[in-house]
Amino acid sequence: MSASPADLVRAFHQAFGLETCEVPSRVPPELAARRGELLAEEAAEVAEVSVSGPLDRLAHELADVVYVAYGTALVHGIDLDAVIAEVHRSNMTKLGPDGQVERRSDGKVLKGEHYRAPDVAAVLRRQGWEPDDRG
Repeated sequence: MSASPADLVRAFHQAFGLETCEVPSRVPPELAARRGELLAEEAAEVAEVSVSGPLDRLAHELADVVYVAYGTALVHGIDLDAVIAEVHRSNMTKLGPDGQVERRSDGKVLKGEHYRAPDVAAVLRRQGWEPDDRG
């Protein structure tokens, strides 16, 4: 069985002496900005290759986005697997009890009347986060 993305990225951060945090926390603005820049770079590469690039390059760029996202979560002390599970729980409430799905004209699944928003704050509190005025 392979390691989770969180485990792999943690090993990378440890091997290269990169920042990590054990509980959800704000980080210095410079570090937050750098992580945002990294995510934007990777997302731009996905956008560039997604329409006309080869599938292997798209897969690589998608993996880079996930890798950097997990690294950003690690820097902030966020257990991203738990947050993803909560977002998934919420997304599944978009399916009506009758099995019907509301879609936008481009196929995007919409929030129906049974949709329940994710409680990410509760997930972070379980991880030790204590919100302040800044979030």
